[in-house]
Amino acid sequence: MTAVHVLKAPPFHLRTPSRRRSTWQAAFVIVLALTSGCTVGPDYVPPTIDHSDQWSTSAAAVNNDDPQLSQWWSLFNDPQLENYIDQAVSHNRTLAIAKTNILRAHALRRQAGSLFFPTVDGSLSHTRQGTSGTTADTFSGGSRRTLYNVGIESTWELDIFGGLRRQANASDARLESAIADKDTVLLGIVAEVGRTYFDVLGLQKRIDIIEKNIALQAKTFELIQDLFNAGEATEFDLSRAHAQEQLTRSQLPDLKAEMKASIFRLSVLLGQAPEFLLDSFVSGQALPQAPDVISTGIRSDVLRRRPDIRRAEWDLAAATEDIGVQVAELFPRFFLTGSIGRASSTSSNLADQLSNTFSFGQLMQWPIFNAGRLRAQIDVEKADAAMAADHYEQTVLDVLSEVESSLARYIEKRATRDKLQQAFVSQQRAAELARVLFNSGETDFLAVLDAERMLSDMEDSLATSEIDVLLNLVTVYAALGGGWQPYSLTSSTN
Repeated sequence: MTAVHVLKAPPFHLRTPSRRRSTWQAAFVIVLALTSGCTVGPDYVPPTIDHSDQWSTSAAAVNNDDPQLSQWWSLFNDPQLENYIDQAVSHNRTLAIAKTNILRAHALRRQAGSLFFPTVDGSLSHTRQGTSGTTADTFSGGSRRTLYNVGIESTWELDIFGGLRRQANASDARLESAIADKDTVLLGIVAEVGRTYFDVLGLQKRIDIIEKNIALQAKTFELIQDLFNAGEATEFDLSRAHAQEQLTRSQLPDLKAEMKASIFRLSVLLGQAPEFLLDSFVSGQALPQAPDVISTGIRSDVLRRRPDIRRAEWDLAAATEDIGVQVAELFPRFFLTGSIGRASSTSSNLADQLSNTFSFGQLMQWPIFNAGRLRAQIDVEKADAAMAADHYEQTVLDVLSEVESSLARYIEKRATRDKLQQAFVSQQRAAELARVLFNSGETDFLAVLDAERMLSDMEDSLATSEIDVLLNLVTVYAALGGGWQPYSLTSSTN
């Protein structure tokens, strides 16, 4: 139940108010204005982070220098990658949704800001009224009346206890959260374009390797067949060579299917139909080389750079302001009201000054009894703020874990690649020696087949490892918070 106290003069013909009434009303407005600096509820205090500034993962390939992450893709010197990232930023549908959400947050902020200003409504009415002639003790024919009204009414809430300011602050925070959410989506899309692009190039390289090995093994099979026909090779050698060739051929369908799936995914990231890029990748495209050393900066740099942490912080700020909005509901609300207009029984008399009406007053609303609903809602907002604080802390921990994990994986993937490169060189030499020994008659062709099979497997494993290094490097760049900056500085909706 809400008690409403209204100080309001009834409508009457326009005349100059008394000096006493004018003085009282002016004093009322001045007192309200002087007390309007009060804001109830807790003030938002940015959370502090108490974590070490140094990463636990370290290696020769990583240092703590200030990283150049805003355009990490430029480190690969690949114009096609840069072109795809530009297209994704311009046309990706998920990013478009995040941008539209910013426009929505802008509109809600303007809506909250409008509460500080008075509302003004115009009205125009024509009413025909009639009364019953049988409701009075004396029978009569009733009465009929026509009334014309035209006027303007205004209401202005004075933000005495800061509820409106809390709403505006919460809307500001949610707008910033929407911008940070867009940057988070942007970071993810740029990283995913890079990973998918490298995945396509890597799969194409593996397909090229398999097709090259198929051609070599086909020649080997023809050689064994010639030797078999000449009685210099056994049927076992012939069957073994044929089986090896078919086994290598069996790897192609899966690789081609995976490559098509990656191309479809990349096309959609660019905001295009899945088949858009099917003809854009050809045999022989080289994989970019990862830099020898990457710079990470320190932990605090990453926590300031990551937009998802910024979003969690703004969500906490908004939740804190929402507490103040609900606390203000416990206190009185003050309004200034007024109306001016004209009323007459005939439309022709509306132009007469004697038809003027006005009404000015003050209104106070104060909740007296609501069965604890307001305090329960305050507890709800406090719980939401506590959850937002926990979410912020969890986001920080997740980010730190993500960076540490991506660095550890990247370092180990590099070590694996380096070992595979050494093994591949050794296996190349072993395959050459096996063929020399066979040609000199010192071994059978089974040794040659085994050496070439191992070389084929080693080359494919090396290509897979090179892809893993690139994919994990992009993951490191994204975990460090790089990639969204150049596309977010033009405006809050870009």
